[in-house]
Parts: sequence; C-alpha cells; structure tokens
Amino acid sequence: MKDKQRATEAGKETIADQIYNSIRKDLMECRWPAGHTLKIRNLAAEFGVSAMPVRLALKRLGSEGALAIEENRSARVPVISQRRFSEFYEVTVRLERLALEKTSQRITPQQLGVLFAQADAIRQEIDQGRTAGYAQRFNAMLMELYRIGGSSALIEMIEYAWVHVAPPANAIFESPAFVSKIHIHLIEILEALRRKDHVAAETALAAALSYAERAMNLLMDMERSSSSLRGQKHRTRKGSDLAGTIITIA
Repeated sequence: MKDKQRATEAGKETIADQIYNSIRKDLMECRWPAGHTLKIRNLAAEFGVSAMPVRLALKRLGSEGALAIEENRSARVPVISQRRFSEFYEVTVRLERLALEKTSQRITPQQLGVLFAQADAIRQEIDQGRTAGYAQRFNAMLMELYRIGGSSALIEMIEYAWVHVAPPANAIFESPAFVSKIHIHLIEILEALRRKDHVAAETALAAALSYAERAMNLLMDMERSSSSLRGQKHRTRKGSDLAGTIITIA
C-alpha cells in the first residue's frame, strides 16, 4: 500500500479510509480482545504507510466509540460492560434475524454451495483441533449471508453492533468446545436455507447467538468475580501490612 494522503482517483477511497475499513473489519472479526492496545507505529508498519493516515483512521473509529483514543500515540479496544453487551445482543439478534429472512428470499443454490464448502473446510480444521481464528471465519460467513439479503441499511446497523460486541467475544472463540457447538448451528442455518425454511434458519441463528451470549455472560461473571477476589486480597494484604506497621511502631 503506497503512502498517499489523498485519493488516487476521484471518488476512490483515501489511504486513511482503507485503513479505517480494515481495522473496523478486524474489530468485527475478533482480531483483538477487549483491552488490547493498538500502537500507531505498529499499524503504520503493518500497512506500509506513515503515521498520519493511521492516526486519522483511529480518530474516526474513536469518534464512533469503536476505540478509545489514548494520548501516547495509541488506541485501546474498549472493555464493554455486561449490561452494555446484553443491550447490543438484544438489538443484533433482531437485526440479524431480519437480515437472514431477506437472505432466504434471494440466496441461490450456487451461493449456498460455496458457503457449504467453506463450512465443511472449517469443520475439518475443527476436527483436527485447529480452532484459532474461528471467530474471523464465522463472522465473515454470517456477514456474507447477510449481504446476500441486499439491505445496506441492515448491514450498516449490524456492523455497528458487531464493532462493539465482537472484541469481548475473542476469548470464547478460542475454546474448542464453544467452536464445535456454534459451528453446528452455522451448518443448521445453511441446511435450513437450502430447504428454503427461513423460520428454521432464524431459529438456528437465534440458538447460535444465544449460546454465544450465555458464554459471554459466564465469562464476564467469572472475570468480575476474579477482579473482586483480587481486590479483596489486595485490601487484606494492605490491611495486614498496615497492622504490622502499627505493631512495629508501638
């Protein structure tokens, strides 16, 4: 990618636009977990550009709430609260079910054949224990399905939700047990679409999203309990140190 600050041709994306879209796509596909720090110099090296277009892209993502911009030439993937995650989950389930309904009316046997081939290839990798990167492939396949539905407005709204809820899901998509279960639901969606049964397809989608939400809530509960225990240990240790100090002084 050449380092140019302007569009190469009228109407084309600028370099900053391309970097923005690439980082946004990575966020939606769980490339980085919540709390991860993105450094401008590292991204500039990855894209082969100067710092300026990266800074512009991060600033744009920060204005959308997709990243938290920090002062030390970096940005951080925000940590979302459990309540906020549940709110986004409720919205995205409705949006995605509607998108899938539209897809069921337009998808062709050829398109389904391509998606089945992709799903079968992923299934083989799962059977061999290779689950790293599954989140990217799962989300990419779902988005491919939704785009077939033809509603750009729905895609925009789903993408907005995914930018916020996908990074926290990074951890659960690393679990082989979770991956195996959710991939079954993905196959169920495709099989229902092949039968032209949009109700069954939406039911399978809802089951997949519900399973992901339960896993996320469990993970967040565990992290909250762990943080609480660490805080209690810190306070206990601090109290013990203080008591020891008082005894020594006395």
